[in-house]
Amino acid sequence: MRLTEKVHTILTNHLQQGDQAIDATAGNGYDTLFLAEQVGPSGKVIAIDIQDCAIRSTQEKLDSAGLIDRVRLVADDHALVLRKLIEANREKIAAITFNLGYLPGSDKSIQTHAESTEEALAVSIQLLCPGGCLCVTTYRGHSGGAAEAETVEAFMRKSQTEGHTVDCYIPESSNSPPILWVLKKS
Repeated sequence: MRLTEKVHTILTNHLQQGDQAIDATAGNGYDTLFLAEQVGPSGKVIAIDIQDCAIRSTQEKLDSAGLIDRVRLVADDHALVLRKLIEANREKIAAITFNLGYLPGSDKSIQTHAESTEEALAVSIQLLCPGGCLCVTTYRGHSGGAAEAETVEAFMRKSQTEGHTVDCYIPESSNSPPILWVLKKS
C-alpha cells in the first residue's frame, strides 16, 4: 500500500461528517479533495500551500467535484497560517495532514523547510482536538529532505514521551523511501 493510500485509510476510519480538517501542504489537491469528501457538507477544510499554482490546482479539483464550498484555500507558509488559526481553532481540528517536500512538476527550489515545518507541527498539536490525528509524510531523497525528516522524527519522538500515540510507517526499499508518521493526540 502506498503511503498516500495509508493516510487515506487512517483518515477514513478517523474523520466524521461535520469535522474540521487541515491540509497543511495542499500540493496538487488530492489530499484536500479527500478531506473535503470525508468531512461532508457540514464539515470544513483549510488547505494551505506556499505556491499559488498549488492553490489553483487544488481549487480546480474542488470545483470539478463540486466541493469548493467546504474548503478555504490559503496561499502562504504553513507555519504562519497555522499560528494565525490557534486563537479561533484551539483543540477543534480533527485531522491535519502534511505531505512535505516540493510540489511534483513544479519549481523544486520551492519546498518545505525543517524550521518552518517544526513550528507548524508544534502549532498543529495545539489545534488538534483530543484524539485528533496528525499525518506527516516526509521525503528524504531531495535537497533538504533528510534534515526535514530528522526534524519530524525528533518532534514525533518528543510527542510520544509527552503521552501522544505515535506510529511510523516506512516502505521496504533499498533507497531512501518516504516515511509516514501518524500521531494521535492524547
